[in-house]
Amino acid sequence: MSQPLKKQVNIRLLSTISHPDVEKEMFDIQTTGELILKGAQPYLVYEEVQDEKNSRTTVKLGGKTALIMRTGGVKMRLPFASGELQTGSYDTVYGVIIITTNTKHLHFEDGHFQVEYELLISDEVAGTYTLELTYTEAN
Repeated sequence: MSQPLKKQVNIRLLSTISHPDVEKEMFDIQTTGELILKGAQPYLVYEEVQDEKNSRTTVKLGGKTALIMRTGGVKMRLPFASGELQTGSYDTVYGVIIITTNTKHLHFEDGHFQVEYELLISDEVAGTYTLELTYTEAN
């Protein structure tokens, strides 16, 4: 079995969060990470700090389905499939919360990934999220 191909990349993460009855939140994060190719499947891996907790984020990139997994300070699994409800999980100090993603838009081409989705908890919309990842090979 061949080794995965790894490239160092510069990553820009633009995130917009809209919660009901609350002003939109926007985040613009620039970091470095790795683009890993396992066969033809690309993964983007980078470290993230959220609420003073370090997390390792892995994004399984795709045009029809995608998956965001966080481990470390934040443990989360967010699956996406265009036009479908998907079940994920979010670990809290109180236990695991089952969450659902309703993917409205999903697009991937080399160097650019975008997903727009509703996050549902107990069948209630907790917020609408837009996530845009762009990456370029690091020098």
